[in-house]
Amino acid sequence: MSNHNANQCQRCGTCCEKGGPGLHLQDRDLVDSGRIPLRCLFTLRRGELARDNVKGRLVPLAQEIIKIKGQPGRWTCLFYHKKTRGCGIYEHRPLECRALNCRDTRRIEAVYDTARLTRRDLLAGVDGLWDLVEDHEQRCSYGGLKSLVGDGSRGDRPGQEAAILEILRYDAHVRQLTVEKGGMDERMLDFLFGRPLAESIKMFGIALKKESGTYRLVFGSSMSGR
Repeated sequence: MSNHNANQCQRCGTCCEKGGPGLHLQDRDLVDSGRIPLRCLFTLRRGELARDNVKGRLVPLAQEIIKIKGQPGRWTCLFYHKKTRGCGIYEHRPLECRALNCRDTRRIEAVYDTARLTRRDLLAGVDGLWDLVEDHEQRCSYGGLKSLVGDGSRGDRPGQEAAILEILRYDAHVRQLTVEKGGMDERMLDFLFGRPLAESIKMFGIALKKESGTYRLVFGSSMSGR
C-alpha cells in the first residue's frame, strides 16, 4: 500500500463510533443552510464535565461546545451508517471530521480548541429565543450549582439543597414551556439548553430521586460526562 493510501481514511468507523464532532465557526454555514439541522445538535455547557477527545479524559469545559448528537442509546455519530461504513453528510462534514486523521493527529489537535461555534452565534438574531437561552444559562449555570454543592470536604450534605432543587425545577419548567407554549420541536431542547440538569447533576455526585410524589437529592452518585 502506498503512503498516499495509508494516510487516507480506511472507513473503519472507529472515530465516528466514539461520538459526533464539535462544531467550529467554519461550520456555521452547514447549520445556517440546514445541512446540519439544529435538532441534530446538542450543547455541552461551560463548566460541564465532558470528555476531551484529545486529552483522553473528563474535564470541566472552559467554554461551551456544540456537537452533533449520537444515535439513540449510543455514542455513534448520528450521521454515521454502520452497514455501509459511510457518512451521511460526507460532502458537507464539519471541520473536525475533515481535520481528523487517526494516524496523524496533529491537525485535529491544532484546531480542536479554536474558534468554536456557540449558541450565541446561531441564535443572537432570533427575537426572544436568545433571551430565553441566556436567562437559562445564568439561572442554571454549572458554576452556580458547583458553588451550592460545595467541595464535599466536610463529608456532609450541602446546606443549599432547596436552592439546588429550585434550579432543577426551573430547568425542567423552561423546557416544558418551550415545547408546549412556544411550539418548539422537542428535539431542539438539548441544543437550546444543554442536557437536562436532572441527568447532568450526576457530575457533582448527586442524583435526583422521586419518592411518594416528592423529589429529593441523593448524594454519592457516580459521576458521568460526555
